[in-house]
Amino acid sequence: MRNFLLKIGLFSTLLIVLGIIFGLLADHGLRSLRKGEFGEWNRYRTDSIHSNWIILGNSRAYRHFSTQIIDSILRVDSYNLGATNATFPFQRLRYNYFRRFADKPSVVILSVDAGTTLHAEDGIPDRQQFIPILNEPEIQKGLKGYKNGFQWFDYYNPVTKYNRCFEAMKQGLFSFIGIPESGVERYKGFINENYKWDGTFEQFKAQYPMGKKMPVDKNVIEDLTSFLRQIAGEGIRVVMVYSPEYIEGQQLILNRDSIVKIYRDISNKMSVPFLDYSSHPICYDKSYFYNSTHLTLDGAEQFSKIVCSDLKLMGNEYSR
Repeated sequence: MRNFLLKIGLFSTLLIVLGIIFGLLADHGLRSLRKGEFGEWNRYRTDSIHSNWIILGNSRAYRHFSTQIIDSILRVDSYNLGATNATFPFQRLRYNYFRRFADKPSVVILSVDAGTTLHAEDGIPDRQQFIPILNEPEIQKGLKGYKNGFQWFDYYNPVTKYNRCFEAMKQGLFSFIGIPESGVERYKGFINENYKWDGTFEQFKAQYPMGKKMPVDKNVIEDLTSFLRQIAGEGIRVVMVYSPEYIEGQQLILNRDSIVKIYRDISNKMSVPFLDYSSHPICYDKSYFYNSTHLTLDGAEQFSKIVCSDLKLMGNEYSR
């Protein structure tokens, strides 16, 4: 019996040691990636970014605001911090992490929409993206209180943090041994790739034939307002932009007008310019979209030129 227990103990110890080794190797591999969300977090830390214009938002930011076009027209150095499925608290977390390694920008373009002010307490978007940087204090602070969040020991334990994130471990190990990563490498945060109509709008319409009311979290609105106050205090100019959405999709969001009004009220209260493209002709042309909320590459390039032209009309502070 004693020998049996000893063998069980040795076997368990071996599994723990192997788990730690694999976890550390996966961490190393993930920190070397250059594509996807892992790649973006890595760039902030390693690439010495000195951009003076920042675009902040969710996936509509990194799909709609072409950094190449913005740079060429406005003669600035821009970087797009758009993050997949990110409500504003996660956008702010990304911005704060970025600022640890980057210079203070002169202008922030804040891309807003019906998803910006969603209540996000129930879940961390794309949870695995934070695994390689869980030891960072601002990341730990930003991820507290979420139902699918990490436990305190995950912040320092290379084994348990990969629980429910085995795909990330596999990706990290593949990267460590030199297997090329898949996906698209972004250009200064912007995804320069074209997509065709994907049918998700039809699925949404079938699920909500009478439309859907989007929840609005007052705490998120307060967080957004405090962020605007913070960067204004640092002398950073900001402009909020509601980029185009396909008109039929707009009509299915029952409280869309009231959400737009929230941004208008913030704009007036904080003296922050607000550019709303909800009625722009692009919104009525389905060929510019690959679903109801995201522009194709052609649509993004057209819109980026339009917003640059409008920014120029606002004065020198938004055109250089």
